[in-house]
Amino acid sequence: MKLLYILERPIQNDLPYQLISNIDSITTRVICFEKHIASLSRNENINQSVFSNQALYSFNYEFISQKKALFNAIKLSDTCVVYGHYHHLFRWSIFFTKILGKNLVLTSDATSLQGIAESKGIKLQLKPIFFRFLYNIIANALFVPSNASITYFKSIGINKQKIVLTPYTVNEQFIQQAFEKADTKKLKSIHQLLPTDFVFLFCSKLIARKRLEDLIISFATINNINSKLIIIGDGPLKSQMVGLAKSLNIFDQLIFAGLVDYTELPAYYKLANILVVPSDHEPYGLTINEAMICGLPVIASDAVGAAADLIESGKTGFTYPVRNTKALSELLNHTLAYPNLLTEMSQACIAKMKTWSSATNVNAQVDFFKNKNWI
Repeated sequence: MKLLYILERPIQNDLPYQLISNIDSITTRVICFEKHIASLSRNENINQSVFSNQALYSFNYEFISQKKALFNAIKLSDTCVVYGHYHHLFRWSIFFTKILGKNLVLTSDATSLQGIAESKGIKLQLKPIFFRFLYNIIANALFVPSNASITYFKSIGINKQKIVLTPYTVNEQFIQQAFEKADTKKLKSIHQLLPTDFVFLFCSKLIARKRLEDLIISFATINNINSKLIIIGDGPLKSQMVGLAKSLNIFDQLIFAGLVDYTELPAYYKLANILVVPSDHEPYGLTINEAMICGLPVIASDAVGAAADLIESGKTGFTYPVRNTKALSELLNHTLAYPNLLTEMSQACIAKMKTWSSATNVNAQVDFFKNKNWI
């Protein structure tokens, strides 16, 4: 089978491409339309610069920006996996794949009708109709990264036979190697942390849907001067979050680390005691994968797509009702009160991620291709 993946830009979790290309019966190409673009004026692209290190990319990406080259790439393939429909070249990819009679697989991480790019009014109401046409009629299959996505798409009428769970993963080999090499002594010195400090970690863009304010408000309830909150990320809400921390008299316990290169994140996961993901709209949430690979338990809101698959309450982390700062406060205080529990949870996190890996992702894809007799 000649397999073609069509992406907007390179992704840091490309180990599955490497693994699937090693299968004798499959030849694999990955094409992209553009490189990473970081911009403070485009909220969802704020952090793209942290993925610029070429060491992150294990596969040979090809860049295509012209429709003719895209057409020719699809013509030479048997099966096309297209990562979306919002980019105009994605739409051309879908069109070319259909007129050339190739197998078409689409992907989506959606877990609710409201996407990251907000839709309103009639456009929002028409989404289920559009999705049913796109995924039930146009596509041969829909790859989704989580059970939360499966639940959503089934709820809007997508044929369950078309939906395939291909677990969303990161390059666990890269993460593990960086984690083992990480020097936490250096980080503690940079951020002036004491050996007795208990570190909560937030790692995301400072934009509205990430709900950092919920975490800051909840953190303010902790009556422990040895607790610290490290905030990794940047965005338009930074000054507002600084002001909130000052108004709550906890600014001295917060560390705004700014954007951190992706290759350096495992050092922060090694340094921290627990990761907190308070988003009110998070289709998946790869920071959960990264943290748990490093043995770091996670507290996440129930609006985070990855939570249902990866967080087992009291075992690998905790979930709480989104925007419920009282519930989040209770969990922060609970983890602070029982540090030994986090040690046990750390091993459970590592074990859990062995069942949600790049190999798991590839096996799910290959099983699907075989069931369809495409291989």
